[in-house]
Amino acid sequence: MTSAITTPQVQEAAAELARMRRSLAAWLRFRQINDQVMEGTHPVRKPLAYAQRVVVASRDMATEQDLATKLSALLGQVMPGQPLPQADLSMNPSGAVDLAKIALAVGSVVSSPTATGGILGAGGHPWLWPVLIVGGLLLTVTTAIKTAADVAKDREEKACIEAGACTDYGFWLKAGGVAALALLAWNLYHKRRT
Repeated sequence: MTSAITTPQVQEAAAELARMRRSLAAWLRFRQINDQVMEGTHPVRKPLAYAQRVVVASRDMATEQDLATKLSALLGQVMPGQPLPQADLSMNPSGAVDLAKIALAVGSVVSSPTATGGILGAGGHPWLWPVLIVGGLLLTVTTAIKTAADVAKDREEKACIEAGACTDYGFWLKAGGVAALALLAWNLYHKRRT
């Protein structure tokens, strides 16, 4: 017998799903830019051959395999009986990308997990959300997927920046913040002196 699901549990599950989706979307954005660099269809500020070598050297297939395995486990639970792409990257090199796209498409249907539809309307069973939430599987797996997606995104983003296909906005934001703090300190120092 499972315990009753509380509103905070549902809200926590919905928030964790949203965090997972944001991480997957961020990873896919950089992954797709780097794929375009590999195809020679994305503009780069460095020689194309160099940019392509950077992308190949930076791609971490072990992290992508981990992500594909976790996504396959989650989607297998919320979409039982639905055909899913092969999660083994040796058989399907784009397996992690394919599974992430499915997770994003299925996840866009849900605003919060309920026992009456939402994500489960896409082929899952309505009674599965309570089991996933109370059992902690949903929170555990989505947190693991978010972490794996964040690691993969960082690698892809760094490769994208090094290849000259992306700009390091984080650096400029930090530099702007330091400059603003320096200006504020300068102004405060001069106001005290006068």
